[in-house]
Amino acid sequence: MQPAEFIASCERLQRLDRSAEVIQSVREGVEVAMPDHFAIPFSPDVTTTFRRGGRPSRHRRGQWHELVQHLKDLAYLTPKFFSSWHQRRAADQPPTARQIASLVKAVRAFWTEDPFWTTSLVPAMPTQDAARQQRWVEHHLTELVYRASSYTSFDGDLSPDVQYRIGDRSAFGRSLAFRMRVYFRDYQGGHTNSRKAYFDRKLLPLLYSLNNSLGGALAASLPGRDATVLDEGIQRVLLDATLLFATYRRANRFTARDRGSYYLLYQLEPRTGEVKDLVVPDAKEEQRRLLRLRRRTKRKLTNARLYIDTGGNRLGIRLMQLGLWRAGCYIGVLDGVFGLQSHRALLALVAQEREAVRPVLGPRQLDRVVNSVGEEVLVDLRLVGILLDAYAPPPQVEAQREEAHLWQAIDAAGVAETLDEQLLDREASLRPLYGHLEHHPHRRVYYGLRGLIRGAVRAITVVISWIRDRVRQLLGAVFDFVKAVVKRVQEAGSLFFTGFRYFSHYLLGRPFISLGAGVGEERPVVLTRFALDFDTVCFTDRTASVEDIRMHQRYVSDMQRGAAYFLRVTALLIRSLATLSAPQRWIRLGVLLAREVRRVLQEVASGRPLGRLEQVE
Repeated sequence: MQPAEFIASCERLQRLDRSAEVIQSVREGVEVAMPDHFAIPFSPDVTTTFRRGGRPSRHRRGQWHELVQHLKDLAYLTPKFFSSWHQRRAADQPPTARQIASLVKAVRAFWTEDPFWTTSLVPAMPTQDAARQQRWVEHHLTELVYRASSYTSFDGDLSPDVQYRIGDRSAFGRSLAFRMRVYFRDYQGGHTNSRKAYFDRKLLPLLYSLNNSLGGALAASLPGRDATVLDEGIQRVLLDATLLFATYRRANRFTARDRGSYYLLYQLEPRTGEVKDLVVPDAKEEQRRLLRLRRRTKRKLTNARLYIDTGGNRLGIRLMQLGLWRAGCYIGVLDGVFGLQSHRALLALVAQEREAVRPVLGPRQLDRVVNSVGEEVLVDLRLVGILLDAYAPPPQVEAQREEAHLWQAIDAAGVAETLDEQLLDREASLRPLYGHLEHHPHRRVYYGLRGLIRGAVRAITVVISWIRDRVRQLLGAVFDFVKAVVKRVQEAGSLFFTGFRYFSHYLLGRPFISLGAGVGEERPVVLTRFALDFDTVCFTDRTASVEDIRMHQRYVSDMQRGAAYFLRVTALLIRSLATLSAPQRWIRLGVLLAREVRRVLQEVASGRPLGRLEQVE
């Protein structure tokens, strides 16, 4: 089945054409064609999702893995759990029943502490019955991941909470504590579980330390000894790493407008052999040019301000690591130690920027970003700041323009036909970029969509080369692009497929069927079917027990409880599909659908009623 056929069926369904031909076509598109291309099983459950027998489930598993990371960052799950989860993932083994139970328990704690769930259209999480709670998590996995990711985002996706009071045991309080850990603390060497879950008064001294590092920029907003609230301005700086990094650079005078030189000087371990430029052509003249550059740089050190890797400067290094991480080049720990991983990430960023269509630095400036001087490595922080500014996540409207530019360039290059296949075969290429999380529980994978799109659009030629030449290793822009597309497909497919189950039952006439506990091969059938006029048809085998009937009643009750939300969401998404025009391909269709899913989630998060979807071009 081709996407054009599926879109045409959605158009007819939008016109209330419920003929057998249309219904069969829509079902085939959602239940057969889309799962194959989006790698998401139509029937979402833990058993189906984590079965690796060739069934499409990678994207659904990806959402579970992302949820685990966010809940670990927010201290709902321990780093030990995170490590054990990824050990099984690396071994291609499903999580244990005990791990799933612990994860569901963490989700319930998150649901209790986050006001989003009480104001949204999402039905309440069951308070009892572990099996029903697990089904709730399965059905609302997309919403859970979306909401948790906003609490761990450094892109300013989370707005300040004017109602927040210092010490509140809330998801927002956990988010602030997580940021203080990233900016100041390092839980390694046997102290991996010693984490402060909530922001409280014991963390207030770190705000004064932050103010000192920012040159007193927060002095007027610092909380006093008896303060009960946290100023909105301080919250905004903590929530948005781009704003924090810009403030830090202004305070230390190494912005793009500053003329002075400001360097980071560090020394790598001799055994690594990594003190060298990433790209050194064989031409002798080029080598002599770089040697002259190093000599000039060394002479500058006499009068330059040095930013040596010491404890007092760790915040600045953490912010640089954070920027490299968001640019898709860093997979290490955000620990404030500029070591081998940070060095490699900076070299990768410089190499990627050489491929940019509109580079912010010229070739000679890029040569000066990072250089070796004897046994030491010298980084020009002013130039690094300019580079990281170029990769900072753009506003939402600008991100959509950049995303459209990406797809136009892919279409113009004539490589769109091969993209679906490339993404379906992506797993082996992506795995190394995750940094072996099962062995390094402090490492994180970046998930911010706007930043990923910005990184991809800056080096779009690398993305197109990857699609055309089937380059196996994913770095920087390619990783950004693949991650952005995959995350979009995760959100769109997961929510749409889950919602379509309700849609097919209520609007397309599919019955709810339960199989009771039987003897031998005979199992009693219990069936309920809802008609459009809400008449109900029920069928129960004579051999069905009272428990069989009760089980079926609970199943139908759970479906009814979530139907109002999912029916509206699915109807809106089908309406958006009906506005599309050919030619579309499955991955492109998934990305456009995901844009509508994200809009729906944003409306739900804000408490606004679901509005009419805009036409997608």
